[in-house]
Amino acid sequence: MKQIKIADTTLCAQEGVFGFKEKLEIIRQLENLHVDVIELPEIRNAKADALLIRTAASFVKHSALSVAAGSSEESVRDAIAALSGIRRGRVRVEVSVSPVGMEYIAKKKPDHMILWIESAVKMAKEAGCAVEFSALDATRAEEEFLKKAIDTAIQAGASYVALCDSAGEILPDDFARFVQ
Repeated sequence: MKQIKIADTTLCAQEGVFGFKEKLEIIRQLENLHVDVIELPEIRNAKADALLIRTAASFVKHSALSVAAGSSEESVRDAIAALSGIRRGRVRVEVSVSPVGMEYIAKKKPDHMILWIESAVKMAKEAGCAVEFSALDATRAEEEFLKKAIDTAIQAGASYVALCDSAGEILPDDFARFVQ
């Protein structure tokens, strides 16, 4: 049986647009819709973001709360701290895997990106968190590198893998073939 999991990125895509109460209301509505994963952006303000996550966790029973990490060790540590004690929380290690994204966004060469994926996933896993590896811009990655990145993340302890068409250039049927 094939399963489709829905991950909502509203709060990541519209980062900085909503106030605290609006964010909670969006999370409440997504929970009511039984969205599988509610994605939250990288921690920017440790106290305010942790309060948002803890407050949301008090009423989120069906959805997983996924906090982005991946740009630095500090971002991984902040995500781990914010999710501490939350039953359905997960650290989402997000990295760009396309050649352009690695060079210009992450400022890493492919070999260093593989090492970073391993390190970030292990750090979150060793802290007892559920870990998702999110391959940003996966549709423009080199196939062999993408396979190596996914394998590295799984070997390091990632329980979930997300392939992202960050540029939004592929139609659903084409994306299904890409994943296969």
